[in-house]
Amino acid sequence: MQKAIWWVVVWGILAGAARAEGPLIQSSEPLSLDSLVRIGLANNPQVRQSELNLRLNRIGDLAAIGRFLPTVSLGLDFSESKFENRTFRNPDGSVSTLPVTFEETVIVQDSVTGELRLETITVTQEPSEGKSRSSSWSVNANLSLFEGGQRIFLYRIAQAQKKINTLSVEEAHKSMTRALAQQMVGVLTFEKVVALNKRLRDQRQDAFDLAKARFEVGAVTELDVLQAEIELGTAVNAIASSERELEKRREELNATLGIDLRSRFPLAESGPLSPYRFEVESLLEQAWQNRTDLEIAMLRAKQAKDNVQYSKGAYLPRVSIGASRAASEQSGADQAFTLDPRNRNTTYYGTLNWNLFDGFAREYDVQSKRVDLMRAKESERELRLSIDKDVRNAYRNLQTVFDQMQTTNRNRELANRTLELERERYRLGATSALSLRDAQVTYERAETDHLSKELEYQSSLIALELAVGKSLR
Repeated sequence: MQKAIWWVVVWGILAGAARAEGPLIQSSEPLSLDSLVRIGLANNPQVRQSELNLRLNRIGDLAAIGRFLPTVSLGLDFSESKFENRTFRNPDGSVSTLPVTFEETVIVQDSVTGELRLETITVTQEPSEGKSRSSSWSVNANLSLFEGGQRIFLYRIAQAQKKINTLSVEEAHKSMTRALAQQMVGVLTFEKVVALNKRLRDQRQDAFDLAKARFEVGAVTELDVLQAEIELGTAVNAIASSERELEKRREELNATLGIDLRSRFPLAESGPLSPYRFEVESLLEQAWQNRTDLEIAMLRAKQAKDNVQYSKGAYLPRVSIGASRAASEQSGADQAFTLDPRNRNTTYYGTLNWNLFDGFAREYDVQSKRVDLMRAKESERELRLSIDKDVRNAYRNLQTVFDQMQTTNRNRELANRTLELERERYRLGATSALSLRDAQVTYERAETDHLSKELEYQSSLIALELAVGKSLR
């Protein structure tokens, strides 16, 4: 049967995959809570969003480890420049446009006698223009030897974040499972409410038919018939109201599953309610071990502590070494770019940098991280107090509701027996219609109270499981 259920589920997912609101699932076989959880894990938006953070785990590890490795960069540059000079500024401040001709006195040495003499010549300055090309490449490698211990703390922070991401997914799974359990109980309870209202409607119908029959023989007045008809109409309206509420609960369940709200499938009963057998101190011990949100809070406090140490690293010097290899070449416009320039340059270097004063920026950063650490610790302490309170309150509520449920169950049995007796007496004419209506109202109230207590008991048990962080069934 389970295999048939999953064929229906898979078909529904494939058929509705294109719908923005989620797959449409139709099934005639009852689905258990485990089946709903599997569907929710595949479609619940909150769960899927939390799982996206897992994609950062591996790259986060690599990024933290990469801080210990050298950085390497490669550069390539090809450029072409074009120049054109057509003006120049004269000594008197005027601007001349090339070409320009002027006379200039120069010293000339006679080639025969070797004598020097002054000679005036005419000089023409032409515009200059041309092109040049440049080709270059470079490779640089740098290795940081010491950064004040900051890389170690960054690695520890990354490891803590990896655990937080994983625990966040687990927390989302737990929250969704408890929400599904709560909503599943709600749907099953309102199915019982609808069935109860239909039984009450049938009882009102029988009472109405009996009142009409007795009125025809003069055993009751018309007032009894009218009153029975009013109560029948009230019962019909109660069915409509409970069916609307049931439909609302089903849509809420579908929304939590992340599937099309029109999906319809029966739910499997979880079995009879079993009495609680818990000890509050044992529950608290389990809560300290199983609450993922508490573990996340502890990891965030650890991250805050590492952040303080990371900030303190700014007071220490930085030491790094490196090397670079570069080549370049300038060429004329008629020469092609080259990947093998002839001008070479190789550089090796080591650096020590110690920031002695930066205007108290480091002091502010360290103090801010310390405040964050204190806040994280207080958040963890607050969560521990909240867990203690939630577990104790949920335990007491479960204990109280269980005791009350025993009473409502006994009241329901008594009310049912009373109604059967009154109905038989009314059929025999030994009691009035008013007494029969009172018995019907008492029975209806007793059944409703018991269903309400069953729902409250299931809700209290789920609340206790949420407080403890694990299933208790």
